[in-house]
Amino acid sequence: MDSDGGSRKQRLIASGEGVSAIGRRCLQCHRAGAMPSHSVGLCEDCNAAIAKEVQGRVRGIQASLREVKAEASLRGKLRLWDLILAQAQTLLRFEERGILTTCPRPSVLLQELQAQRDALTRPR
Repeated sequence: MDSDGGSRKQRLIASGEGVSAIGRRCLQCHRAGAMPSHSVGLCEDCNAAIAKEVQGRVRGIQASLREVKAEASLRGKLRLWDLILAQAQTLLRFEERGILTTCPRPSVLLQELQAQRDALTRPR
């Protein structure tokens, strides 16, 4: 026991330090329990679901970026950029909860994509 009446172990648990993978909570569903050793804070179910969603959104962004290059009209390009930004915004929500998604991080990706969209409407 420490002089203040608490043990070092109790302070570590209260601070979250030293908590094993078994005592963590999933960042998505908040269930407590064992996390896979490769986990980034997600239970197996949520890890699989989020990985699938992230892959789909990244594929959507990539496909829309290809379409932007082929699109002739400004209106069409802006519509595609809005779709791209909406996909990136969804990825940002994961980042805000501490869930790893893409590299670069969605916040950085969103800034870069927004700058590209803004360049279309800037006077020359």
